[in-house]
Amino acid sequence: MNHLQKIVEEVYANGYSIQPDYFDDETVLQLLTAFSNLQGQLKKAAIGNQDTKTINKSIRSDKIVWLNGDEPNIKRVYDWLDELQLMLNRRCYLGINTREFHFAKYDIGDFYKKHKDAFSNSAERKITILIYLNRNWENNHEGELILYVNNEEIKVSPKAGTVVVFESHLEHEVLPSKAERISFTGWLKNSKHI
Repeated sequence: MNHLQKIVEEVYANGYSIQPDYFDDETVLQLLTAFSNLQGQLKKAAIGNQDTKTINKSIRSDKIVWLNGDEPNIKRVYDWLDELQLMLNRRCYLGINTREFHFAKYDIGDFYKKHKDAFSNSAERKITILIYLNRNWENNHEGELILYVNNEEIKVSPKAGTVVVFESHLEHEVLPSKAERISFTGWLKNSKHI
């Protein structure tokens, strides 16, 4: 079983997959370069969608910059997403036909309280994907992702190269960070489900 098959099978069986050290340092550096080029466009992240979109720093305090999907220096990651999408559709019958991704930056003390990525007024978001870009990350930097699955809390350290893939209806949160924390984050979507 290859690495992508392992992710797909774990998502199919458990609703999530966590893969430490999945991407090599070269890929992490390519993503960090893309982030650096866009860092000047970071904006406070909102919660909600459509008419309910609002900024609420008591729930979420990170900043994001949206990607257009054709950034040339991260083509390798987009190709990987294409293959993952195809395999998830074959195995899980999700009808994924589009995606949206952004970089998220958490400054020291930033957090995102418990939430779901799938909106109550839309069934578009099917799968959430996180690729962590934090080189030299130490455990005492905290800032873990917590997935809430079947009354269990699963903690994930945001170390560079780690990939987390999970169903977007799963509750999760980001604990306050004691160091700058960066991720490539987004969703595989079925745009016919609104």
